Amino acid sequence: MIQAPPAQLGQRLQDVDTPALILELGAFEKNQKTLFGLVKKRVRVRPHAKTHKCPEVAKRQIALGAVGMCCQKVSEAEAMVDGGITDVLV
Repeated sequence: MIQAPPAQLGQRLQDVDTPALILELGAFEKNQKTLFGLVKKRVRVRPHAKTHKCPEVAKRQIALGAVGMCCQKVSEAEAMVDGGITDVLV
């Protein structure tokens, strides 16, 4: 089941349909780059999807160096796979 996004870029915050994941993209990317820079070639990072439950966020984490995503529940894993994530550990 594909849902329409709860918000569009530039939309007023009070008009955003909830629940919605809203990120300060600059801070997110800086934090991810810091994490992956610190652990580079020392450990394999597999973030837990429970924190964001968002395949687009997972794709960004994988692009920066994560080996895949970790999920607690099969339904979370299904959402990741449906969103294009191919390496999911339940």
